[in-house]
Amino acid sequence: MKDAEFLSQTEHISDIFTRIMLKIMTPNMSRASDEVSISQFQALRHIAQHGLSTIGSIADGLSISQPGATMLVDRMVRRGLVKRQPGRSDRRQTEVSLASRGKRLLDRIEAERMERLAGVVKLMKHSECEQFVESLERFIAAALEIGQSPDEACLRCGTEHQDDCIVNKSRENG
Repeated sequence: MKDAEFLSQTEHISDIFTRIMLKIMTPNMSRASDEVSISQFQALRHIAQHGLSTIGSIADGLSISQPGATMLVDRMVRRGLVKRQPGRSDRRQTEVSLASRGKRLLDRIEAERMERLAGVVKLMKHSECEQFVESLERFIAAALEIGQSPDEACLRCGTEHQDDCIVNKSRENG
């Protein structure tokens, strides 16, 4: 296969893969009472991973503006997904934590996502799964080597959450 054909095939397969992964990993919006936007889901995950979070840390973690994070948190407070309280060390700052409803919703969505992913993975041989993950890690490492910023690729889960994260490894090697 010529380079141009290979790149075209790679692009095509990547587009299909991205579409499938979005379908698998996007929260199921079928329950009207629990409907949550993708931004709200991402904020819930960020707060769950980091614990008590300021509006600024949520904005940084989701790569959105501070006013955008404030509006997002306002909507989530109204829905009972998060709680807001004055900062412990600086009362001028607002700290946000998961409300029990937000934690239950996040747990349900995460379980559904893992169930959908497991449904695909179980149709593959174990060796194929290992090869798939290794290939994705090599692709990510190569992309980070040629200029993709680790900060842009980072999921903002923090180095303390996944020591073996390929993005964290690239920072150590960079």
